[in-house]
Amino acid sequence: MISNNEKSLGVLFLSILGSKSTIEECISKSGLTADNISKIISIPEYEKYFVKSTDKELRISCRTEWISEDMSKNIRISKSEEKILKEAVKKKFVKHVSKYWNDNGIVQRDFELKSLSDWVISEYVFVSGFATWFREKEKDNETNLSSLLSNATGEDVEASANIEFDQDRLKLVSEIPTQILQKVMNINPAGKIAYRSLDMAIIKAISEVNPDLAKKMQNDNMTVKKSWWKFW
Repeated sequence: MISNNEKSLGVLFLSILGSKSTIEECISKSGLTADNISKIISIPEYEKYFVKSTDKELRISCRTEWISEDMSKNIRISKSEEKILKEAVKKKFVKHVSKYWNDNGIVQRDFELKSLSDWVISEYVFVSGFATWFREKEKDNETNLSSLLSNATGEDVEASANIEFDQDRLKLVSEIPTQILQKVMNINPAGKIAYRSLDMAIIKAISEVNPDLAKKMQNDNMTVKKSWWKFW
């Protein structure tokens, strides 16, 4: 159950992300009341999400250090790896979310479903699943599909392709080394779902244009009493 404070935290954080906003600007961007905003930024456990600075008036901006800290709680990671993760988040997070969580000009998520931290970690896990798949299969500027198809058919198959995919989305984790990326991918099931969804998409696409290969995959997988499209 997501509390009202957690919902307001998420709304406020995303609405002012990448800016340094006055209380009036926070009200305008978030739709929250002044009392609600003051309450959120005053809760001790929420201090990690915001920076409060005073010049002529109070301005609020967002921290991102908490993201790598929250992820690090779910994986076994060294201090040096955590530092790398922290820097990668700092460089890529705001731009990524501003683009991919933008709905009609508003950066938002449904905080009735998940908390801010859960949304953010799930995004990293999901994108890490996609990125891991591509890194494993990259060869000579193409995607090597030999292992995937060989496993699916039970025969030695040599295949490569240029896969159409929104590579900009992968920039979120582009500066995270593979050994750390694989740890992030396994924080929750979303990472494996993303990884396997690419396997299934490739198999489906190839089977549609190559019936003979599709038949081989079906026959091979029937030996373990599984439909090939459910094999992964």
